[in-house]
Amino acid sequence: MDMHRKEDRRVRKTKKALREGLAELLMEKSIQQITVSELTEKADVHRSTFYANFKDMYDLYKQMEDMVIQDISDLLSRAYALDTKEFLSTLFRYINENKKVCRLILGEHASSTFFNRISGLFKDSCVDCWRREFRLTGEPEEMEPYAQFMLSGSLHMVGEWVASDFARPIEELMTMLGEIDACFGQFIKSKFA
Repeated sequence: MDMHRKEDRRVRKTKKALREGLAELLMEKSIQQITVSELTEKADVHRSTFYANFKDMYDLYKQMEDMVIQDISDLLSRAYALDTKEFLSTLFRYINENKKVCRLILGEHASSTFFNRISGLFKDSCVDCWRREFRLTGEPEEMEPYAQFMLSGSLHMVGEWVASDFARPIEELMTMLGEIDACFGQFIKSKFA
């Protein structure tokens, strides 16, 4: 059993090295210009190890996006027990621990597909939270455009923070997003209560 855990840890470490290597290379050039040899050399991983885990660069990139979506989905599912400040703290800790990948996926290089996926994930969670917190009985579809508007701005702020190489202190960004959430929450409460 201990051997199995070591293998799992080794595989996770290898995949993380490949993700971070790809993220670094994508800051310099397009995915079409990156070779597997170049990536495996950067990540210090054997070429056969790459192909044991991924079909090609596009598969690795998609798995990077999927991993971030899944991780944030997991954070959101646990967020029901957290207030906004605790949730933001957890989210920013995740981003900080995965800086290279998040810089690529959430920053200026973010794909519109990924932005739509992450936005939809947050939108559904936001509407659920409003309905539960304010005991709203209106249809979720009525609240969705408001959630989309608020989240687009919030995600853009996070993207700018990531693109700036995390220049703004986390606490300042958390305060700003918390204030936006509180003000918007009050607006939703007054509109749909």
